[in-house]
Amino acid sequence: NVVCDRFSGSTIAYQGYGRGLPIEDVIVASEIATHGLQADLTVLLDLPFELSLDRRGVVPDRIEAAGEKFHTRVFEGFRAIAKADPDRWEIVDGSRPVDEVAASIRKLIADRFGPEVFSR
Repeated sequence: NVVCDRFSGSTIAYQGYGRGLPIEDVIVASEIATHGLQADLTVLLDLPFELSLDRRGVVPDRIEAAGEKFHTRVFEGFRAIAKADPDRWEIVDGSRPVDEVAASIRKLIADRFGPEVFSR
């Protein structure tokens, strides 16, 4: 099992939707880079922009500093990607307390892959 915090969906959302690169070109580049590998499950944390500002570090990094319009385009991109591939994407309400969000994600994983995935 491999768990990562960014994969092809992030590339498509940030570069295609956020930066305005041609989405089909970004998809093709991602497919080439991963040799067609796709995640079995991608969890999208649905979080209002204002709340995300409260949860970031004190000094925003380059991406965090890109502004609300950029992040709105990125999140709309993530939602579009998730809607287009509901078998691989799950949306979780990220505005809840961290322990509740973690429990929801853990349940999604256990439901999808079996509870034994956590004992490996």
